[in-house]
Amino acid sequence: MSLKSGSEKSKGKKSTSENKQLLNKVLLNKINQILEIVLKENKNLKNYKQKLVSQKNMSFSASFIPPISVKQYLARILKYSEAEESTLIIALIYIDRLNNISNIILTPYNIHRIIFIAVLIAIKYNEDNTYDFEYYSQVAGISVKELKVLEFEFVCLLKFKLFINKKEFDEYKLYIDDIDCEDENI
Repeated sequence: MSLKSGSEKSKGKKSTSENKQLLNKVLLNKINQILEIVLKENKNLKNYKQKLVSQKNMSFSASFIPPISVKQYLARILKYSEAEESTLIIALIYIDRLNNISNIILTPYNIHRIIFIAVLIAIKYNEDNTYDFEYYSQVAGISVKELKVLEFEFVCLLKFKLFINKKEFDEYKLYIDDIDCEDENI
């Protein structure tokens, strides 16, 4: 066997890291699609304007719609947090729970903060290696103090119910896996 033939074989194979990045991009796109659909459905709610007004003073609501798209923000979170696939699925479950347990609906004013806090809590719950609050505040683009407040409020709204059983996780994973990904480019 020559070195050339061996190197040609390795060119066709993707490294584990490249495969993980590709899988994460597909997952990111699918999660983005889900969140965009929820935003659109929420905007069509009869009481949407009332909800916007009632949520305006909540800590999750920004005073303006962030200039970064949800998809770009998800990509930023994924890039700097190095979150595992299972962690992203857990974050989506937490967001869904938040929607079901509380009166909070996802809007363009709160989605970025809710996404980030859900991922942060999922990382802390699911992964062994985490960064400090200073690092995460830079990734999120908010202060450490605000990050801590948001984290505490989020877990309180979830009534500290962070455990996800295998059946629930598998149902969400199957749901995500069944989504046709429209756009795999970031």
